Amino acid sequence: MTLHPVNIAMADSLMSPQEVATCLLDQRNPAHNIAALEHRQRLIRTWGIPLGSNILEIGPGQGDFTVALADAVGPAGRIVAIDNCPPGYGTPPVEEAQAFILASHLGPRIEFVRGDPIEYLSSRTEPTAAASPKKFDFIVFCHCVWYFSKPHYLAQLLRVAPPWAGTALVAEWSLSTSLPEAFPHVLSALLNNTLESLQSDSSLRNIRTAQTPPQIIQAAESAGWALRMEQVIPPAPGQLDGRREARMVIASEYFKSDLEAVQVNEGVRQMLYAMRDAVAASVARLDGGIDAVRAMDVWLARFELSE
Repeated sequence: MTLHPVNIAMADSLMSPQEVATCLLDQRNPAHNIAALEHRQRLIRTWGIPLGSNILEIGPGQGDFTVALADAVGPAGRIVAIDNCPPGYGTPPVEEAQAFILASHLGPRIEFVRGDPIEYLSSRTEPTAAASPKKFDFIVFCHCVWYFSKPHYLAQLLRVAPPWAGTALVAEWSLSTSLPEAFPHVLSALLNNTLESLQSDSSLRNIRTAQTPPQIIQAAESAGWALRMEQVIPPAPGQLDGRREARMVIASEYFKSDLEAVQVNEGVRQMLYAMRDAVAASVARLDGGIDAVRAMDVWLARFELSE
């Protein structure tokens, strides 16, 4: 099932990635920012998000996708972006990055909320016909599902989303690749998720529930949503996500200490180190080594409430 771009009033509203990037606090790697924003604008075009949309964004983090959404919906649209991560999480810290965005020219279109999305939706008074503007046209998950602390969280969230939104848009790493240069990213994600599942306490690592497209579809369907469209796309070469994950697995002292500290039997420990060796070997096979690592393919989908 392929998702084709929708020809509606929205494409002309998109600023250039360079213009949108000025709203981001993190300017350490401008080339990555541009590539990541181009990728996010491609998602928006493919989904066909129109001008004036009201959107609930789940897991905005530092706001990389939030600014792209705010540009796309125009002055008449609004973005409510909710995340339960600690204010000091990430580099730059989430709180500082979001404050910078709110002070930018796109800030008036955005509301950042710190809290649990399920609690946020469950605690709100259900909208009536007279209060329909309070509803959202879309609930959007852009590269956030893997951050969820538990696999069942997605289904739980989608169960409370109605009547707030009738369309859910999802973009997540596909855990597969059409590019040999992205194998290290796939292997790194699997190792990260395996290590996370073996730890007694949930961490703040980037990958905590690496769900595949079939697993995401199953979660959505169990919550009363139906898949309408899906597509797999390769990310731009300039995106550094795959390189960063592979480098962390191979060279990070933080990851090494987690690997050494996890309480498992000898067989499982050997498997974990074998997985790390597989990442290192897949990187070594590439001309250019770690700098040649690409990000894996991205799966995007559109769900609507089942009738």
